[in-house]
Amino acid sequence: MENKKLFGLICYLQRQMRRENNNLFADYGITPIQLDSLVYVYVQNKSGKNVCQKGIEKYVNLRPSSTSSLLNTLEKSGFIKRTVAEDDARTKYVTLTEKGESLCVRNKMLVDKCDAVIQCALSEAEQATLKNLLKKIITEIDKQEVK
Repeated sequence: MENKKLFGLICYLQRQMRRENNNLFADYGITPIQLDSLVYVYVQNKSGKNVCQKGIEKYVNLRPSSTSSLLNTLEKSGFIKRTVAEDDARTKYVTLTEKGESLCVRNKMLVDKCDAVIQCALSEAEQATLKNLLKKIITEIDKQEVK
């Protein structure tokens, strides 16, 4: 099979979008994985779900000790607060502070802006095709990881 450098193009696109994101949040002193964690908490809390460290560990695919460190940093920086569950003292729920929520709202605005760029570049039919192709690639990657 001929190498058409599709992976390189996908990586380039991802880096460009991530660069925009990183530039916007550099002033906050926050890393991409910290931002991903905050967004996860934001989305889960908005849908009425409690978030504990285990959920974040799974979402960001980090070891418990690394996740704990990440959450400690976010808490010290004022982005999150942790509270002990009433029914189990070992379980701590993570919620966003006003500062954390404000950052997530700004992130959503940036994501919407990036999405608008994609929508301007592609027709609705092309967007649907791209979405289907990306899903197909993701499915194949997931199958490969199982092996």
